[in-house]
Amino acid sequence: MKHKLKCLLAVLTAQTALFLSAGEQNDFTINGMKTDAGFQSKGSTWSYECNADLTKQVPAEFLLAPRAIKQHKKYAYIKGSVANIALTLKAPGPIKTLNAAATISNYADSVKRNASISYSLDGINFIPVAAKDFVGAKNVISGKVDLPANKGILYIKITKNLKENDKNGKYSFVLFQNIKLHLTGTIKKQTVGTKTEKADTPYASYILKENFPTGVFWPWERTQPNADHAKMELWAFVDKVMKTLKDHGFNTLWFVNLNNLDYHAKVLTIAEKYGLKVLLKTDAYNVFYNNAQTLSRVRNLAMKTTARIGHFPALLGYVLKDEPLMCDIETCGYLYNLMKEIDPKRESVSVVMNRQSVSYLRDSKLPVVCSDIYYFSDDDSTMLPSPRKPAQNEFSNALRNYGDCAELYGKHSWFMGQMFGTAWGRHYRKGDKMIVYPGSYLHWRMPTEAESRWQFWEALRLGTKGTFIYVLFPPVPLYVTPEKATTPYEKKRVANMDKLAKIAASWKTQKLTTKMTERDPGEGMLEPGGEPTKQMRAVTPFMKLMRANEKLLLARKKADFPIFFATDNETNTATFVSGKRWLGIIVNRNVEKDRNVTILLPPNVKAVRNIANGKSIPVKNAKNEFRSIRMTLKAGDGALLEAEFNREPGMRFCLESFNQPLINRMTINKNAEIFHRGNYGADANRALRLKKGADSSVPVCAMLNLTKKSNSQRTYSMNLNLNKRAGIIYGTVRGKIKSLQVKTVRVGIDGEKANFAHLRNNSKVSLHKMNGNLLHKGDSQIPFIVPVGTNALEFYLTDPKDFIDDITIWFVPDNI
Repeated sequence: MKHKLKCLLAVLTAQTALFLSAGEQNDFTINGMKTDAGFQSKGSTWSYECNADLTKQVPAEFLLAPRAIKQHKKYAYIKGSVANIALTLKAPGPIKTLNAAATISNYADSVKRNASISYSLDGINFIPVAAKDFVGAKNVISGKVDLPANKGILYIKITKNLKENDKNGKYSFVLFQNIKLHLTGTIKKQTVGTKTEKADTPYASYILKENFPTGVFWPWERTQPNADHAKMELWAFVDKVMKTLKDHGFNTLWFVNLNNLDYHAKVLTIAEKYGLKVLLKTDAYNVFYNNAQTLSRVRNLAMKTTARIGHFPALLGYVLKDEPLMCDIETCGYLYNLMKEIDPKRESVSVVMNRQSVSYLRDSKLPVVCSDIYYFSDDDSTMLPSPRKPAQNEFSNALRNYGDCAELYGKHSWFMGQMFGTAWGRHYRKGDKMIVYPGSYLHWRMPTEAESRWQFWEALRLGTKGTFIYVLFPPVPLYVTPEKATTPYEKKRVANMDKLAKIAASWKTQKLTTKMTERDPGEGMLEPGGEPTKQMRAVTPFMKLMRANEKLLLARKKADFPIFFATDNETNTATFVSGKRWLGIIVNRNVEKDRNVTILLPPNVKAVRNIANGKSIPVKNAKNEFRSIRMTLKAGDGALLEAEFNREPGMRFCLESFNQPLINRMTINKNAEIFHRGNYGADANRALRLKKGADSSVPVCAMLNLTKKSNSQRTYSMNLNLNKRAGIIYGTVRGKIKSLQVKTVRVGIDGEKANFAHLRNNSKVSLHKMNGNLLHKGDSQIPFIVPVGTNALEFYLTDPKDFIDDITIWFVPDNI
């Protein structure tokens, strides 16, 4: 009996599930809006009927802007839509038949015009249903079609087909006044438990923080000229470029200036063919430039966007604005919320200039902020940090700042790197060189292959969780000297070059070229016509490595303490934890030559693996209780490593980053001050330095109560290593340091008495020199080891130009 009841219950449960599933599928939408009126379903079939009299009431789902409806001041019957009508219908199953009619009236003049109704199943290829020439009032266009097999998505266009300068046809009383639709179809069957989408598809998640894009910035206006240069039809060329990008490890396309809305469906369809993701601007993009007018208009534009492209699988998200300003933060937030409300599964993003990135990471509603940093410039550029070494330093400072802020505020920071060059003045392409004329301003320059690699590895080391490259296409260059320009295109290029050269010449402090100059011809990732440049090929291994390890890199966070230590100033390291996996990112900062590098490790690391090739790197014992690995890195290249421990990794005792001026873990002396450093002021970008003219013979800060015999509850270490070694206590100091000294103190100092956490004034804290033992002197590439029994640590700076970014003290257990 119990068995029969269980069987009956199972059948009823299954039937209920099928019923609920079918009920959920019965939603019928037009332009993303559910329309209950006119929709009916019976059994496995459905139908929809609409008779919209635009002289009385405009259906909200038509998404016609208020200004699209024109009403004669004197005659009430002269009313209707001057705008064309575009509808995206989504049905609960395949659509079998379409019967459509439109009434159009011409009250403006006696000119003969044409109007038509057409449909599409893919948003790209529209097939006529009916067309008619009309003059005067009450012209009916109608037609009926049986539709081919489809997935229940139908695009309908009801349009006036006007000549280019027909202003009356566009704006006067040439009006659509009545729209009739009748559709029939079947309800899509669903089987209980059927998976509608595999988790490993490229479109498994549209949440931006669940994606690590390796993308390109695609300027649409350069596409046709490059297709012409390649002697290819536009869409065949777009297809070829997308395949090239896929083959080289790129997976996301960030389109800009793709203003022809009819092209959106086409690029999304081709992108889906190659498993690529797309970022496209919204129809509300122009409110930043041409006035919002009303909030209802902004909503209407947002809804038109999602109605047109929101159901394409390749659409990753929406672009709000290119390089929004500080005054745009709240507008971006409003539009982000609006787009999320209309299309809940997708999010929006913007690429933000470097000087505004911190504010957007901290204050905006965007979960992801993409920062563009283009610092490869000619050595004489006055607009960018140059030459290379200061440019690299500022680049690293900015990216570290963005990574810190992103983690602090729960955001993701994406990086848009540079792969282009420019010259303000006459220039032309000659073989594999760009020849630049005297009197030109050399602004950005194309990075070398090594620099191209370095910027992406450095961004990864500093916390980025997505990468893009600016810019995909170059402008098609001159292949003749400017004096021999003959075609309209060539003459236009020369005129623009002369205009820019004149602007540069007006700058009194800018050094211009004095002779013919040769430079790398690159002005984009691709050569004119679409073939990869050597720079693009140089970053391909990095992009493919990111693609193969997306989830691992997305989940990574800065480790509590480092385990990979560089032994020279031309190697940079970072340590991350992803789940329970400890990762190291090693970067060769030298962009001139390949180098053999030695990386030190704590003694409890037993194995290191190169994630790129899966091979183990031999780990050997080194001096002073370290272990080491050696590896060769190409100029500007990097490595992604994973460490394995004999036992647990260890425990951090203290991280002092000086981010809060009045409350610190370490005691700051009155001879020191906290300041914002670099060009990117942010909460995560503060450092400690000597005050001007201060006494450098006393410490700038001290860590008190590392251990304490009388009371372990007031210690950082729980008295580990108080009297007997249980492991190793390490310390490291980051910053700009040439003169650092660290001393140990083994006396009973009570940190609470000197600590100003109890509302004591920072400027009055006085730490006297405690005659400690010198533990470390010089820079701080390699961690110092704190002896057993150390109660306190003192930190000294003797050069006023030096500063400390942060201090980390941690413990590694012995391998027993």
